Amino acid sequence: MFVFGAHRSGTTLVRDLLDHHPALSVLPAEGTMLTNFAWHLKRLEPDRWLPFLGCEWLRRLANPINQQPYWLLGRSSTEDSPYVEFGRALLAWWPLVRSRLAPRTTSWPLVAIALAYAHATTGFGAESLLHRWVEKTPTNERHLARLMAEFPEAKMLHVVRHPFAVYASSCQALRNAGLPSREEARILRQMRLSYREAARRSDQPASDSYLLVRYEDLLEDTAGGVRQLASFLGIQPLPVMTEPTANGIPTPSNSSFDSNKAAGKLDRRPADVASHALSARDRERLSAILADDAGKLGYPLAPPPALRRQLLQIRTRSGWLIDRFRARWVRLRSAYQRP
Repeated sequence: MFVFGAHRSGTTLVRDLLDHHPALSVLPAEGTMLTNFAWHLKRLEPDRWLPFLGCEWLRRLANPINQQPYWLLGRSSTEDSPYVEFGRALLAWWPLVRSRLAPRTTSWPLVAIALAYAHATTGFGAESLLHRWVEKTPTNERHLARLMAEFPEAKMLHVVRHPFAVYASSCQALRNAGLPSREEARILRQMRLSYREAARRSDQPASDSYLLVRYEDLLEDTAGGVRQLASFLGIQPLPVMTEPTANGIPTPSNSSFDSNKAAGKLDRRPADVASHALSARDRERLSAILADDAGKLGYPLAPPPALRRQLLQIRTRSGWLIDRFRARWVRLRSAYQRP
């Protein structure tokens, strides 16, 4: 199962609610195979893929998102280490998955990681109830066609949230990380792509392989949302699905504006609380770019007058072109550096 959506749209919350269900093995960190790792692997010889991904995932299991919980597989002792067990499982699964999937599946290394994690955490014994593995990667919706083609039996879960709340949370995350404000153009471009894909899918008949989930609906009626997710996945809606965890460990608040960070609890504040952090200019620009698609998803935004809207769209898209040129230039320069 693949969980995706714009950054800060609620994908982490959905993943953490699915965690620890006996029928699911949920990767506790973002898969980022097509959005990140694929580019790195192109720079490496194939025999270096396994060491690279193995080390990266050992780091993620120890410190997935630079905040608690840490050491998701537990602590090592003098007798054994769950991280060594994960490494051994990855060594075992890697050649098997490569031989079966590599010819037709570009994301086959992610499958090896997912199976190794499931092996190290729950195992595949006769008593195992595992039915699916789950990963979440924000912005993976731009690769939706490829994922559906390469994983025809997979479930796709697209998470959306009020655009004002997504943008406010994303900008707050930029400030918390000390990143430049020019990253806001990239955020808005990713949001446009996500809402456009969601709006396009919402116009199509219901599908057994794709489900659109509104973050606000999940918070307002968590029990109902859990039943919807369970029905979509063909699993039982167990009480464990109402508490966010990572490998069974309670995770922090789902809000960028929550200073208390109460682990294992849902922040149910409405979108307008976060949107108060936006300026009138921010709201106008978001409405100019997203009003049509957001409206189809139940988020009515009042677009500015036609001429003003066109000018804002031209200015915003010019910023996207500059941002894409900058990103490609950085990658081009790094391609000539030693990996």
